[in-house]
Amino acid sequence: MRSASENVIMVELFLIAKNDAMKSPVPSLRPVVLVFACLLSGFPSLLRGEEKVSFSRQVLPILSNKCFVCHGPDSHDDTELRLDSEKGAHADLGGYQAVHPESPEKSELLKRVLSKEDPMPPLDAEKQLTPDEKKILSRWIAEGGTYTRHWAYVVPKKSKPESATGPSGSEQIDGFIGDLLIRQKIGHAPTASAEILARRAALVLTGLPPAPELLNRFLKDKADDAFGRYVDRLLADKKYGEHQARYWLDAVRYGDTHGLHLDNKRGIYPYRDWVVRAFNRNLPFDQFITWQLAGDLLPQPTLEQQVATGFVRMNPSTAEGGAIPAEFQAKNNFDRTENLGTVFLGMSLVCARCHTHKYDPIPQSEYYRLMAFFNSTAEPSMDGNRYIYGPIVKAPDNQEQWARLDSLNQRAGALLEQANTFLSRVRLGAGPDVEAWKKSAGNRREQLRLIAKPLGFFKDQAFGPTAAAWVREYEELEKGFTTTLVAKELAKPRVTRVLHRGEYNQPTGDPLQPGVISVANPLPRNAPPNRLGLAQWITSPENPLTSRVLVNRIWQRVFGDALVRTPEDFGLQGEQPTHPKLLDWLAVEFRESGWDLKKLIKMMVMTKTFQQESSWRTDVDDPENRLFARGPSYRLDAEVLRDIALWGSGLMADERGGEGVKPYQPPGMWKALAHPGSNTKNYVADKGEKLYRRSLYVYWKRTSPHPMMTLFDAPSRESSCVRRSRTNTSLQSLGLFNETQRIELSRKFAERLVREKTDGQRLEWLYRLVVCRPPNEVEKEVLGTYRQKVLKRYRSSEKDALDLLSIGDAPRDEKLDPAEVAAWTQVVVTVLASDAALLLY
Repeated sequence: MRSASENVIMVELFLIAKNDAMKSPVPSLRPVVLVFACLLSGFPSLLRGEEKVSFSRQVLPILSNKCFVCHGPDSHDDTELRLDSEKGAHADLGGYQAVHPESPEKSELLKRVLSKEDPMPPLDAEKQLTPDEKKILSRWIAEGGTYTRHWAYVVPKKSKPESATGPSGSEQIDGFIGDLLIRQKIGHAPTASAEILARRAALVLTGLPPAPELLNRFLKDKADDAFGRYVDRLLADKKYGEHQARYWLDAVRYGDTHGLHLDNKRGIYPYRDWVVRAFNRNLPFDQFITWQLAGDLLPQPTLEQQVATGFVRMNPSTAEGGAIPAEFQAKNNFDRTENLGTVFLGMSLVCARCHTHKYDPIPQSEYYRLMAFFNSTAEPSMDGNRYIYGPIVKAPDNQEQWARLDSLNQRAGALLEQANTFLSRVRLGAGPDVEAWKKSAGNRREQLRLIAKPLGFFKDQAFGPTAAAWVREYEELEKGFTTTLVAKELAKPRVTRVLHRGEYNQPTGDPLQPGVISVANPLPRNAPPNRLGLAQWITSPENPLTSRVLVNRIWQRVFGDALVRTPEDFGLQGEQPTHPKLLDWLAVEFRESGWDLKKLIKMMVMTKTFQQESSWRTDVDDPENRLFARGPSYRLDAEVLRDIALWGSGLMADERGGEGVKPYQPPGMWKALAHPGSNTKNYVADKGEKLYRRSLYVYWKRTSPHPMMTLFDAPSRESSCVRRSRTNTSLQSLGLFNETQRIELSRKFAERLVREKTDGQRLEWLYRLVVCRPPNEVEKEVLGTYRQKVLKRYRSSEKDALDLLSIGDAPRDEKLDPAEVAAWTQVVVTVLASDAALLLY
């Protein structure tokens, strides 16, 4: 048998000889030349030293992109040649094989790829092989044509970077980045200034610049661990959870409306507030996942665990006249299944709804087995255009009520501990009260009612009156609760079958039991066949996808770009990871840390990689920063841009949680897109503090999100979004300079500058607040000249100044000079619209 290197040379010469032979004017010589080329296998290897072709990284993407449509998992019935498995590629197809490992020159794949008369892909195919791709396939066949699993379907394992400088997690990350930089004969960029690092970390972790006192404290701290302690303070800030929640709400397509037809209001915002709480409390991420998928199926579920199941109810819904309930029963669960694939598996499952996946190993039957986990959710298939439909619970209306409930629960725990101590000391006879206590096990509220009963078996205990006071306080608090949609299981599961071509009324085959995508990992032993079992599969250490998918998105939110640049698709059509060993290390570390998100994020921001200068490097040819040889640099998201202006103006309201708020927007937008019967057709802007709530709490109408959110690439949340686009348009500039709230916030920001600082301090204070550094000489000169110009204008026309200062509901400070405030308003607007404020760098 030939060696791999001999096969490589043979095929290389075969290619050369074949090309020359095909050009020969003597057709009879062509076969001779080809045979001669095939006999040259004994020549010394010209390619010795080249790495062996990687099937997973180099070959499989080519086969998936160019071949699988006809020779893949969902091949046509009349196609025998299969390239999606080694068994199929090496199979004897009646005297020939697609890939012949012992005699590569006999491989039908090689012949057809190189054929001029009858090539593959056919000449009329949309996607053709490039010369480099043909060379890779030829080398792979010469090396034996062996198959390995796609990288994403192999359980990640930790490896050690060669260039790590120490044992810490941050040093390990830098080591993986450094290994690739060393191969490129470059190093990390210099460390950014303390001011830049302070702003960068604050924006990444909290979505806002650091408070002046926090910034000054950090800048004055010269200890070696100063940055680490600064990061800890940011992670402990309540703003952290609000900022991190945004990414999750994008992924799960959170909205305050149904999303289809009338797009009416729905009651779901306590779920949003729970997500914020979970991030701030650093709920272990496996629990964060489990509660959302199956909190209602946990033993004696708490109110929080039930509220978390709003995740299952997040799908767009309708009650459109003429809609068929059975059809929307299927559509609701299609949406849930495909959202699960995007959020937790990084897999695009939508193709498998109608047929076995063309590219990824997902049989259609497995799609419907996965869907079966959701098919028994107890809810009407049509929403009735109602605020409440299907299972609900009463839950706190805002974060203040959640905090009060936490306090009550802590007190309840202490009271129940006293009650159980009492019960352990006495012998209780038979009777209804004893029986009631047993039945109430796990229900704190019911047990405390029993303790508080004046004639019960706790009547002579000192904690009885305390329990009675607890019950009264709880009932009073509960009066302010709202309702929120949650998941429940039907007593009798619905039957699930494969739907032919995804048509709700064309079920085929036998009923299916709930099941999982087998290319990942089997359902854990003894896992129940319901959503709780699904959660156990998702969070299993054997699942090769979940932790990889999650850490990839966390890397993306910290560094601006993910290690896998297609975070929604880890399948064969997705991109390869830029640093595969780093991705796997992070995935295992996240799981082994107890799914500790704050620890993981801190590990990332403490790296030399994160702390690099973001300036363009002339010594590196890497425009997309795939090497991470410079710090992150990207335009901030829509919500962050609004929040920075809110925060700087001093108007940002402290209230957290509650029903979505409605800031200013152009009139008629909702009405233009709404059905006449919709209860969201008329947009009425809020008044007072609600206008100045953080952008997380802006009311999200799916068919018409706030225009400034849309303008800066926020998704509609009609479907999952795990990677926002970042556009750069002239309309964005117009919005930044003219939108009502931008002007209002800028004038209040200007009032703050005029009121708190002298004329010579104001520009520096503005930059310190927004950019965390003083203005440079160019900025001083340009903005100083501009301010003098507009000040002259407003001195000559007080009406113009007052017109500007009347924009928005916030009253102006009449003690201040209108011309001075108007001039500084224009300066603030300009700075907030500049790269210094718009970019993270």
